[in-house]
Amino acid sequence: MKPNILRKVGAALVIALVVIILVSVAAQIWNARSIGTTTVASKSLLYGRAIISGGAPSVAVMNEAAVQPEMMPPIYQPPGAGAQDRSTVDQKIITTGSVSIRVDNATKRLDEIKTIAKDKGGFVASSNLNDVNGTKSGSITLRIPSAKYDETVAAVKKLALVVFDESSNAEDVTAQFVDLNARLKAAQAEETQYLEILKRAYSIEDTLKVTAQLGDVRSRIEQMQGQLRYLNDRTDYATLTIQLTEETHVQVPTRNWKPLETIKAAFASLVSALQVLVDTLITAIIFLVGFLVPILLVLWLIYLGVRAVWRKFSK
Repeated sequence: MKPNILRKVGAALVIALVVIILVSVAAQIWNARSIGTTTVASKSLLYGRAIISGGAPSVAVMNEAAVQPEMMPPIYQPPGAGAQDRSTVDQKIITTGSVSIRVDNATKRLDEIKTIAKDKGGFVASSNLNDVNGTKSGSITLRIPSAKYDETVAAVKKLALVVFDESSNAEDVTAQFVDLNARLKAAQAEETQYLEILKRAYSIEDTLKVTAQLGDVRSRIEQMQGQLRYLNDRTDYATLTIQLTEETHVQVPTRNWKPLETIKAAFASLVSALQVLVDTLITAIIFLVGFLVPILLVLWLIYLGVRAVWRKFSK
């Protein structure tokens, strides 16, 4: 009996070992098939994207090692341009100034200043003219090429009877201009890297990540380009504000003096005033009569009644 039992136990162990081996092999085969299916699907997606975009399939489709997403490039912010970089560009100066003058005719001189700005290659940014009791004053702001600034100021001063005040300011923005250019180039290089990575993105998640970073880079590029356009405009064209004050004009009395007309007008005013006074008195009398008579009548009746009652009780 014992040998039979031992044989049965040994056979059961062998069968169990075989089953375990078969299950392990089947699991490995299943995992391998799943991985293969995913890889094929990813390759098909990339192949389809390449066809839709009109280009050839990426090399990453044929090489599974190349399909793996690369690391995002760091956002590089240069510390600033050095002295050598600044020496490669022309000096950038923002010039602003103001002149306050007195003129004989504000309207005429304002038109002449506009002509000066046009002749110098500039334009009028804003202007205004006021008239207070016959005396005119105003201001005008010119944008003129920076190289023509001194010539323009000299031409404007020739129109003045008196120059009250003159000021100018020059701000050097060369370093800011060069630094912006350096950051712009770095951002554009970063944008190129993201575009290359976007071509090799193998999943939707990676595509969304790269697209988000790409949008941020483009936003920074547009902002820096706008700042550069502003600096170029401010440095290429100087700003000059001119305040004009006209001489005070004394009004000469008119020669058509007519005293008789003045007397007639005075009598007419007197008659009008008397009419108003009489009308006021009439109105007051009518009001008092119409208001006091009923009150006095009522008081008189009350008095009679009280007196009658008093006499009755007195008896």
